Order: sequence, then structure tokens, then C-alpha cells
Amino acid sequence: MDQQLPPWALVKAWLDILHQDTPQHVKDKRLKVLFHYFGSIKSAMRYVEDNDDYRQVS
Repeated sequence: MDQQLPPWALVKAWLDILHQDTPQHVKDKRLKVLFHYFGSIKSAMRYVEDNDDYRQVS
């Protein structure tokens, strides 16, 4: 059974949280979820870049 990926905007928000002044326990939870779905931060970033429809149109 294939796992459905979360919406693009949610993944982008999770990645953005990692680069903000956010409590470490919040960042740790986001990292755990990102690794669950993508296996690495790099894969999550690639997913966001590849599915950024706004940038692809312009």
C-alpha cells in the first residue's frame, strides 16, 4: 500500500519551521514527520521544489 504524501503547503511550512527561531521540541517533531514521509530533508525539499506550481507557471 502506497503512503499518500502530505499537501505541498504543509511540507513547505514544516521545512520553514526548521529555519525559524522556534523551540527545539517543535523542530524535532517536524523533523520526525518529515523523515517519516520522505526519509530525508533533502527529499522533502525536492518534493516542495518539484511541486511548486506557482513557480513552474511563471
